[in-house]
Amino acid sequence: MNKFRRKCGGQVTAELMLILPVFMLMVFFVLEYGNIAYHTIIANHASYEFARIGSLVAVKKPSGRPDRTVITQKINQAKQKVFGTKAAGIGVNVKVETTGTDPMYRRHRHEDVIVTVTYPVRLMFPGTSYVLASEPRREGVRRIQAVTRMPIEKAYQSSDTK
Repeated sequence: MNKFRRKCGGQVTAELMLILPVFMLMVFFVLEYGNIAYHTIIANHASYEFARIGSLVAVKKPSGRPDRTVITQKINQAKQKVFGTKAAGIGVNVKVETTGTDPMYRRHRHEDVIVTVTYPVRLMFPGTSYVLASEPRREGVRRIQAVTRMPIEKAYQSSDTK
């Protein structure tokens, strides 16, 4: 019976060497996407909170114009508190946009603050860090952008009290 049996030494090892890199790459992709998803949630939440801060501190007097420098200062203070030493690598862009005017009181403008957060994510795994990275790919960093628009909170100055 043993003389019909062929020697197959090394076949399993050869098959393992063919399949293992593909399997590991698939596992790395799943883990890397989880890492990117986690940091995307952080970037979106930071963008929302920064827009909220900007909408609340933009105007000092009723029906006044928003001050972009005050908004930027307050957002940078919050960014420093939230991200600490990593705050320098996180970009925040603030824009104020007029969306309309009040038909009853023309001097009162409806304005939105638009906050864009650019959040760099350091990718961890070999292979996937090149495929999923933003340009330049050799750095192994993916840049996530989160944009939030929020109306600026203003007190109305009544047309009766001119």
